[in-house]
Amino acid sequence: MQLPSVLVLVLVVCRSAAENIEDMKRLYSDLFRNYSTKHRPVNNQSHHVDVHNTFNLVAITEVDQVRQTLHSNVWMNLTWMDEFLIWTPENYNGIKSIHPPLTDIWRPKLMVPVSLEDRDVFKDDTSGITVYSDGTVTWTPGANFLTDCKLDLTLFPFDVQTCEFRFIPISYDSSEVKMVSALKSANSQSFTTNGEWILPSSRAFTRERRIGEDLSLSFLYIQIDLERRPAFFVLNVILPVVVLSFLNIFVFALPCDCGEKVSYGITCLLSLSVFMSIVSGLLPNSSDNIPLVTLYLTCLFGISVLSVVTTIFIVMIDTRKINNKNTHSPLFVIPRCWSLSLHGRKSKVMDETQQESKHHGLAGDGNPRGRVKEGWGSSDSGGYLISADCLCMVIFMAVWLCATGGFLIKLT
Repeated sequence: MQLPSVLVLVLVVCRSAAENIEDMKRLYSDLFRNYSTKHRPVNNQSHHVDVHNTFNLVAITEVDQVRQTLHSNVWMNLTWMDEFLIWTPENYNGIKSIHPPLTDIWRPKLMVPVSLEDRDVFKDDTSGITVYSDGTVTWTPGANFLTDCKLDLTLFPFDVQTCEFRFIPISYDSSEVKMVSALKSANSQSFTTNGEWILPSSRAFTRERRIGEDLSLSFLYIQIDLERRPAFFVLNVILPVVVLSFLNIFVFALPCDCGEKVSYGITCLLSLSVFMSIVSGLLPNSSDNIPLVTLYLTCLFGISVLSVVTTIFIVMIDTRKINNKNTHSPLFVIPRCWSLSLHGRKSKVMDETQQESKHHGLAGDGNPRGRVKEGWGSSDSGGYLISADCLCMVIFMAVWLCATGGFLIKLT
């Protein structure tokens, strides 16, 4: 008794499949017998077709900061009503949807005005399209976009950029085809995480713009905010430059007779030059908005240059005085009310003076502090003698702190 039941079931299934195929052929024949893709899918041609859009951002491929372009992977959900493709499923054995070829059905052709390549980006005929029995048509095209994106790099690398996509239907004004945004933002559920950029927010809206006196177009705007991940740039560029510029100040801590005073400063200067070239290669060749980090690095570079030049002058003056047998002359005299008791050339000169006084027998109970040579100051002059290295180190350290503090305040 089981074998006849199985045979009956197989015959029923085969007959049902044959009926579905015949019903599908009959449905296609009824729907597309008088169908034309040249006309908008509304019975009353004075009415407009509402095209509902959902913008899906899949991935940010590249943000070119020099050319100011955005490479992205995008696909869209487009939905509209086709009044010529409506049927009753019961009349066709319960068929509720069909998948006709793209060339057999009317669809809105969208143009991307901000595209730097082909503006008809959705010309691929392999994307799927579905027609439902109530006349609803759903089309899901996708493409790789290369669009223009104006970047404001003032706060680089702590910047947030806004890039915009625009879509308009080709050959139809706003009275014939209207773009309607299904969401208030871009759909980022399928967004692939990017190592350089974060997608914090986005906006989607439509607007009608008048082109000339008689033409009005319906635009779909998608604005996405891209927040940069600054960790890589901070750790690999900014932090080394700040450390190098800080170390460059300690060139004044080296004695003039060590032989490495000038070479130390020049080495730090060359290292800063290398990092400056790296930064310049990452930024666009534009003067519209100069990044604060560029101004800061330029300021540090200027401090390094001045410190090297000052070091060379200090070494040159010190060498000249040694050759002239006049090692006891100070380089700077600071008024008493402005100065601190800094150890520098003063202590060295005083020691030499005391030794000379003892040698000549001039130091004793009446002159315990030693004799001060004529021409380089005394206690009656109202000032302290300070070495040039100590004074320059204090000045350059203050300038470095001011530049760094100002940069951090501007960023925050």
